[in-house]
Amino acid sequence: MFAPPARGVCDVWLVPVRRRAAWVGLLGSEERERWRTLGAGPAADTLLTSRAAQRLVVAGYLGVSPEEVTVERSCALCGAPRHGRPRVPGAAVDFSVSHTDQWLLIAVVGAADGSLVGADLDRLDPDRDADGLAALTLTPAEHAAYVQLPDTERPVAFLDAWVRKEAAMKLTGHGLSAPPAAIDVSTPLATAPGVATWPRTALHLTALTAPPGHRAALATTAPLTRVGRHTLPE
Repeated sequence: MFAPPARGVCDVWLVPVRRRAAWVGLLGSEERERWRTLGAGPAADTLLTSRAAQRLVVAGYLGVSPEEVTVERSCALCGAPRHGRPRVPGAAVDFSVSHTDQWLLIAVVGAADGSLVGADLDRLDPDRDADGLAALTLTPAEHAAYVQLPDTERPVAFLDAWVRKEAAMKLTGHGLSAPPAAIDVSTPLATAPGVATWPRTALHLTALTAPPGHRAALATTAPLTRVGRHTLPE
């Protein structure tokens, strides 16, 4: 059993994405059917890794078996049942999940004081149009700083800004319903004065050391003093 992180601490779990037959039994019936439908491709491996690892990690904090963990995904903003931030009602932890086709990241904070977390992990893609995406997703001030960078630095700079925005949008539950270009992440706080439903609580941003070829960030309602690194037994 894991103790819920203290205030100011975030536990980060990195899990390689791959097929693990022993984890199929941890999926719910709908998840298992979706996994079967996806076949043998990377999307199926990602679904299996993500949904099973969430239950394994959360179960460790709750002191129950993974099969007892029910993850709620209803949207707090619109009420839709499937696209909200994941949570376990009544749990002593809050968590956020992100993945690429290679890695899964689960970030966990203690929720006894109402703390929340959002996390994002993304892979550097040499074919990504960083300049085009930056023009669409950065604030005017962020974009003005971006275009001053050498061309070789722009892909990483864009992705660093993007994972910060995604982490903040995951914490608030907005997802892409909040225009990324309205969210400023150029400072240690994520602000969005033009988004009426953006929380008044300060959202603190923290860069994470990510696997090679990836970038990652956290957004938290409590400023972080420590990030703990953890791995799941294979």
